Amino acid sequence: MTKLLPVFFLIGLCPLIAQPAGDVIFTGRIVDGAQKGIKDARVVLVGVSEGRTDDDGLFRVSIPANVTEVQVSIDQYEVVYPRAGRALVPRSQTTPVVIEVKKIRAGETEKLIRQLQENVRKLENDKRFKEDEIRRLEKKMQDSIQVYQRILDAGEGQNSRLLDSLKQKISNLMATQESTLLKEKKARIYEDITGTLLIFLDKSRNLRDALTRIDDVFLSVQAQKMFEQKVTEYNAARDSLYNKHKSFSEQVRLFWNDPDINAKMEMVNDLALEQIHVGIILPMNRSVIVPIGDAATGRTSRLSANKKARKGAHKALEQLVFPLNNLGDKINVLSGMLSR
Repeated sequence: MTKLLPVFFLIGLCPLIAQPAGDVIFTGRIVDGAQKGIKDARVVLVGVSEGRTDDDGLFRVSIPANVTEVQVSIDQYEVVYPRAGRALVPRSQTTPVVIEVKKIRAGETEKLIRQLQENVRKLENDKRFKEDEIRRLEKKMQDSIQVYQRILDAGEGQNSRLLDSLKQKISNLMATQESTLLKEKKARIYEDITGTLLIFLDKSRNLRDALTRIDDVFLSVQAQKMFEQKVTEYNAARDSLYNKHKSFSEQVRLFWNDPDINAKMEMVNDLALEQIHVGIILPMNRSVIVPIGDAATGRTSRLSANKKARKGAHKALEQLVFPLNNLGDKINVLSGMLSR
């Protein structure tokens, strides 16, 4: 949107004296700082009349006879004199009112708005960002542009050094907004990935430790409940990782776009869900969990069930030693790569 010149107009009426009816001719001349006439400029006596200047910058328009003061607006120019663009209607209609103007440095705000719109369109096609994130970024940019415009308005746009400085500052700010959002987004993804993986690792280790006390499960109801709690906590951690692992891989690909990190993410997912869960812990349903349930319901003698569960727990313990240590190491490496 092009910045307009002031649009408030003062139409002077004298309420105590009757004014003559009819129109008069308002004659004016639009000049630049060197007092050279500006031709073919559209001049608006706002709310009253309008016209165009000739080759010498002169214009003549008809206005109501009772108007004593007008607000002058000229397309693409800012009125320097008379002050604030308010001109008294002269008594002599043959003497032109000289109106000095300067060219508006238009387009700075418009350029920023267009740049903003281009950035928003680019982000809308970027799968990395959600709509609400794009809207927040857009608002930040809009707010910055408004601050920029208010400072220019306060300075009446007359300080070119201030204008150039503000233009550079706002351009730099807009250039960093997307980068800032990207960093914030990556930080949240990093926390989600590492948090989910570390919880899975922690619950897997807790379940492993519980296997070392499998005999207690057959001796104490409290021990059995504690073991069931470890199994439940592990299942919740496994479900969380299972539900997120595809999303994690996709986010790493989109936001980091690093083949090494992509490969490391896939290795961690495979180690946790395939090698540890499917390969080692899932078979414990038959070798450990079922015997505990059979003993609790009386389908199998406690001694026989304990023997079978102990065998299954011992096998799982042996199998888990290296994979869990390896998973911990790989999570640390992945975390370091994602944090860069």
